[in-house]
Amino acid sequence: MQKKILLLTIILILLTGCVKIDKNNQDYSKYVVNSLKDKSITNNVALGHKYYLPRGVKKIKDYDYNQKFLVGDTYLYMFVDINSYYYKSKLKKDSDTNDYYYQQISYDGKTGYIKITKKNDKYFTKILYNYAKIEFYSDYDNINKLLTISSIILNSVDYNKKVIEKVVDESLGSSKEFTYEIEKPIDASNNFSQYLEEYVTEESEEEELPDE
Repeated sequence: MQKKILLLTIILILLTGCVKIDKNNQDYSKYVVNSLKDKSITNNVALGHKYYLPRGVKKIKDYDYNQKFLVGDTYLYMFVDINSYYYKSKLKKDSDTNDYYYQQISYDGKTGYIKITKKNDKYFTKILYNYAKIEFYSDYDNINKLLTISSIILNSVDYNKKVIEKVVDESLGSSKEFTYEIEKPIDASNNFSQYLEEYVTEESEEEELPDE
């Protein structure tokens, strides 16, 4: 019965942009995983990738690998890591004792995590999946809704391998570094090189094993 309710929630988002979610349910990973079960048809194109934007989500800014969306009065910031996608880098754990909530997620051969930290009366949420992440600040009551919407968007990201190969090759040849070109949430002060630290290459992972 609960699965049917969650499925109806996702359908409502896809068709109408309206969301009715239990605000008191803190099992955030359940909403995310159920959102990942259905991949939406893409309706937006960006550099090296395309993605689906549900009704009710407004695109505010779009710059190559970074997008800024608006849902109600909350901004969502999406960052797509084509470099880690190109090298098929593995995800690193990003939990600490200050987390309000942290849960790794795995579905369809892809990994990610949900990380929420409390900032006074607001919650800073980061969800990473499919070599992309979305970050936002919200109040407690909107976390489930925004996580569900974010999951649908991240799951829909479809990479253009040929374009990415060309972009990465050109950046290596020119020693150009990818940088964020749109403003970010206050906590998201990281540049692209820091963002890459959320992933680890096969070589780096092997080097770290003896220390564990």
